[in-house]
Amino acid sequence: MKNIVFVGHGDLMLDKIYDHNFKLLKQDGGGCNWNTLYNIAANGETCYAIGTCGKDEEGRLTLESLQRVNINTNFVEFEDKRTNVMNIIIPDEKLQDNSIVHTWTCPVTGVRTVNFSDNLPTTIPEELEDKDLYIVLDRFRQVNLDFINNIQNKKVCLDIGHINYFKEFSGEYLNNYLKHVDFALLNKECAPDIFAKVGVDNLEDFYNLYNFDLLAFTAGKKSAKFLFKENGHTVFIEKTPEIIDDVTDNTGAGDAFFAELIRAYAHKKVVNAEFVDFAFKAANEATKKTVQHLGSRK
Repeated sequence: MKNIVFVGHGDLMLDKIYDHNFKLLKQDGGGCNWNTLYNIAANGETCYAIGTCGKDEEGRLTLESLQRVNINTNFVEFEDKRTNVMNIIIPDEKLQDNSIVHTWTCPVTGVRTVNFSDNLPTTIPEELEDKDLYIVLDRFRQVNLDFINNIQNKKVCLDIGHINYFKEFSGEYLNNYLKHVDFALLNKECAPDIFAKVGVDNLEDFYNLYNFDLLAFTAGKKSAKFLFKENGHTVFIEKTPEIIDDVTDNTGAGDAFFAELIRAYAHKKVVNAEFVDFAFKAANEATKKTVQHLGSRK
């Protein structure tokens, strides 16, 4: 039996959710990698958070949000800065694709609320050195790369979900970074930009360039595609998600989806068609639950 531990790495983040009049409705932990780790932990897995947050109320709330599903936060370091905040604005009409606004600027004060740290921890705690580690990332920064390069027994699971997280980097740098990734989740919004950066034309070329164990591609409500190798050949499987009409807030839907895929990837011995069927079904169910309530965490 594997001794599996899931590890998130990065700056902690708080979500502040507003209505269309900028009235604060809710605040809770956020950040793609942390939402993913939260969903993994909520299913009883052993999870660790390694990163930084501010010495403020937002930092306290982000830590408490992780601790309520028993994520180990002993290795989160405190910095003399404000904890990062994602501001989410819910429209007053029926939700449409991309109608929810996600911004790094407070809608009330106009002040930028995100300032990513260059001082993240880059070593793994000694107690995890003999574990099978699954590293959950959503950023491409050098400090993230330094962290994964310091770990031996690992699988790197990367969410390529936000153009802002990779647009500043050169194709050469991204190419080097992606060579360290074992399982990548890519969405349709980011695909054209990341393809242009690394010099490929399509999804299969992107997969083959890095020879991931698994590449999952999501196109919102339309489809999810999975690429993996079987007997030396690239296998391509497409799935259609179940459509949910009564969506309250689709924030965190992709993170819930990724969490279930990572859990299946960690526990299943082989990535094949049977694996895809199992993982997609679990991921689709998790997404359905997430979008029916306010906030990114069910």
